[in-house]
Order: sequence, then C-alpha cells, then structure tokens
Amino acid sequence: MECVREAKRLRQQVLEDAERLWQSVLADAFPRPGSDLPYGWHWVRLEEIFEVQQGASMSPKRRAGRNPKPFLRTKNVLWGTVDLSLIDEMDFTDKEIEKLRLQPGDLLVCEGGDVGRTAIWEGQLPLVLYQNHIHRLRAKDAEVEPRFFMYWMQAAYQVFLAYQGAESRTAIPNLSGRRLKNFNAPLPPLSEQRRIVAHLEAVQEKIRALKAAQEETDEELKRLEQAILDRAFRGEL
Repeated sequence: MECVREAKRLRQQVLEDAERLWQSVLADAFPRPGSDLPYGWHWVRLEEIFEVQQGASMSPKRRAGRNPKPFLRTKNVLWGTVDLSLIDEMDFTDKEIEKLRLQPGDLLVCEGGDVGRTAIWEGQLPLVLYQNHIHRLRAKDAEVEPRFFMYWMQAAYQVFLAYQGAESRTAIPNLSGRRLKNFNAPLPPLSEQRRIVAHLEAVQEKIRALKAAQEETDEELKRLEQAILDRAFRGEL
C-alpha cells in the first residue's frame, strides 16, 4: 500500500507542476500591467476595443414564465471554457433576446465570485443568453482576436494580480461594468495576437494530454488499491 500512496503523491505533484508551468507560460506571454510595450503594441482600455454588456437579472417571475430560454450563469463560465453540463432557463423579452444573444467569439467575464474569470463563447448552442453577473465583451472590429484577451484576463488575474490592491477584490468581490470598461489591456498587431494565442493553445493541449494521462493513472491506482484491500480482507496477504 505504501507504493500506491507514493504513486498518488507523485501524481498530485505532476498536476501541481503542470499548473505552475501554465502560470509561467502566461507570465512570459504578456507584459506586466503598466510596463513599457514592444514596438507596435499599445495599452488600451477594454471599452476601446470591446462592447461591454451586462446580462439580465434572475427573478421568480422570469423562472415561471411561459417562454423560457437557456441562459448562462457564472457557474457555467470557467477559465477558458464554458461548462454546458447544466443550463438554466428563464423568460426573456424579444428585445432582451436581440440584445443579449451570444455570438461566436463573445467573451464572458464573471462579475463576482472568481472575479474576472473569462471564457469564450464558440456557438455551441443556437440560442443562449446570460445573467446579470456576467459581462459580455464583443469585439468592435476584426483587428481584435478575442482569445488573446481571454488569456490576457487570466494572466492579469492569476499572474499579475491586477484585481488586487486599489482595483481589486473587496469583502464582497465584484467587477462592475465601469471597472471592466476601464481595465487596461495590451493591444499588439493582429498577427502577434494570433501568434501568442497559437503558442498558448499548443501549451494547453500538452497540459491537457498530461492531465488525461494522470487521470488514467489515478483510475489504475484506485483499482490496484482495491485489489490489495480485497486480498488483505481474504487473508491472502
């Protein structure tokens, strides 16, 4: 059993190392907030390059409506991805549907909880809206690669701690629309945005493969541990 416990410890260490690697890659990919930028880069406020729109409030009346539509809550928005395993529904007016309907490439930013947590909507469902604790960022022109700014938000929050100190989490964490609009981000040329995104996605793919292998190892360790316990129970050890 000691060897099984050691294998589990090493597996956990690998997962922690993978997370530290990802944080290091993010730190290398982006400039620290307020620092000097390479030639051709600029610091911009998010509202200069994105339309920022908050979602609709939930209420018992909306829940009991006759024309429910699927919508995303903050629990659906994870770092870099949207979890569609459990989707809520509530009533929306036609005007709200037109205003809040998600389009591929929209960024979703959490207002509370894990403040600033950002994912991209890729059009997985034909019609999805979102609640008021989520901000939608929609690029104003084709010179903006949304994925670049999704990764920037993760670097700003997790690596550079940009929401701490004067601009940051309070006793009740909250990222208002005003604060989000004024949040600074680096804007490199589009080709550089795409190059950085390709690099980050390649690293993520390797990390995902590593985690999948570790999960498979974990299942094997569980089976081995159970087999040892069964043999011990039968007095075969």
